[in-house]
Amino acid sequence: MKQQVAGLSIVVSLALAALAGAADSTAKTTLSIKGMTCGGCVAAVKLQLKRTDGVTAYQVSLEKAEADVTYDPARTDPKKIADSVSKTGFAASVKKADEPRKTSSDAKNPEPVVKRVRLEAWEPVDATFTSCSEGVCGRRGRNPQAVPQPGARVGQYVYCPVSGAVFQIKDTSPHAEVSGKTLYLCCDACARYFAQNRDRVMALRGLSL
Repeated sequence: MKQQVAGLSIVVSLALAALAGAADSTAKTTLSIKGMTCGGCVAAVKLQLKRTDGVTAYQVSLEKAEADVTYDPARTDPKKIADSVSKTGFAASVKKADEPRKTSSDAKNPEPVVKRVRLEAWEPVDATFTSCSEGVCGRRGRNPQAVPQPGARVGQYVYCPVSGAVFQIKDTSPHAEVSGKTLYLCCDACARYFAQNRDRVMALRGLSL
């Protein structure tokens, strides 16, 4: 009987040691994220964190403009995670240890928000969005023939507000109404993305809501 109890104690001790080791194998960091304006922005950041190697858990707060991230230090580090999040078009940086956390009172009396510099016309609004196929919908990069949107006409070249691809407007091109003017998109996939993330796209493009 004593041998069985001793054996059970050893098993329990090993299990606790394993759990302690698992806990020690992760670390936490907080990212400051600038530019998030809606739930779609939060969803984009979460998706990128999910795809980031070494990230094991995360919580993203629109009100605090922060993300609390748990990660495996053997596979990644806070700077790499911040760089990954920045690929979404939002400016992410590692929060300093002595930087105060925002509280609920801060949310009621927010500090003035510095307006984020808008994207260039040829830059995609979401680096994780891959439904638009370059070469089929249009070409990315500067194009002197492209005219500003909204307000362009059929036959003119424009930048797609979602993908940044340059394309020639056709009668069949998908479009949306913005402030009484027509905003053309290069494909149906970009049109769906715009419909689901309208506020974010408009903010990043510097367009009036």
